[in-house]
Amino acid sequence: MDIKGLQYFVTAAERLNFTVAAKECYITQTAMSLHIKKMEDELGFKLFIRDKHTTELTDAGRDFYMRSREIILSYESAVRHSAGVDSGGIGVVDVILPSCIEGFVLMDSFRSFSERYPDVNVNVSVEPPGRHIDCVRSGRADICIGAPDDMELDGSFAVERLREDPVVVLCGKHHPLAGRETVTAGMVGRETAVVCGPKGIPNAFRTLRNSRLLSGLDSDMTLSVNNVDEMLLAIALGCGVGFLPEFVCKHIPADTSGLVFLKCGFSGRRPTMTTAAGYLRSNPNAAVRNLLDALKSAQRQETPPPAGAPASV
Repeated sequence: MDIKGLQYFVTAAERLNFTVAAKECYITQTAMSLHIKKMEDELGFKLFIRDKHTTELTDAGRDFYMRSREIILSYESAVRHSAGVDSGGIGVVDVILPSCIEGFVLMDSFRSFSERYPDVNVNVSVEPPGRHIDCVRSGRADICIGAPDDMELDGSFAVERLREDPVVVLCGKHHPLAGRETVTAGMVGRETAVVCGPKGIPNAFRTLRNSRLLSGLDSDMTLSVNNVDEMLLAIALGCGVGFLPEFVCKHIPADTSGLVFLKCGFSGRRPTMTTAAGYLRSNPNAAVRNLLDALKSAQRQETPPPAGAPASV
């Protein structure tokens, strides 16, 4: 006996007419009669009382109908739920961010995703750059957000680039550079660079330094901190300068933080930092793909500034 067999019986029990029930099940009346007879032999009790004019359920048949109907409803619910998991419409996605600021920036994207996929729970937490990648490697998280360079060094990672933003230089309000609107590569090259990353200089900073746009930066003149909060505090205290993508700076209150944000007045195009999402290629969680598509779609819908227009800080 299988689910389809139970469905045949339930249809017959509800119609109390084998001919009508057979037609609804797309089988012949003879096949329906043989199926019910086989069920009764297997169960060891009668399901129907039939004569030339009427068909009725036995007491046992009525009880078996009620329980069979519950089994079928439970089975159909299980199929719908599992299909939702397979398509990524049901499940859990754990996301690691390098700071809460990225969370504020991506909040609308997360909210839109949750409205479209209400049965997918998105859990967001913060880990310092470097450690957020380890969280994905260990299976503690599905997706990490941050600079793509470290992720791309690991062949087990798939990397989706979400956005590219101009680099902004940060310094304390009493720093000698604080009175300038823009700074040159030569100016920042002589400063101590405060960088995030418990493992030393993150690849995102190393790539920026080797890009010829910031080729004057000295890797020996760096102060490594654990997270963005420590970075901002060190810069505000005058320990050096920092580099962040412009969208991050828009969420830092300059008037109360003791920080000054400076444009990079370098020749040619402004240096940029890329924000990306990384996940293990072997991750079977289908909801990951749906969330990544939502994040990328949200960025594509952003209106780019007019060509040649100065970026605001």
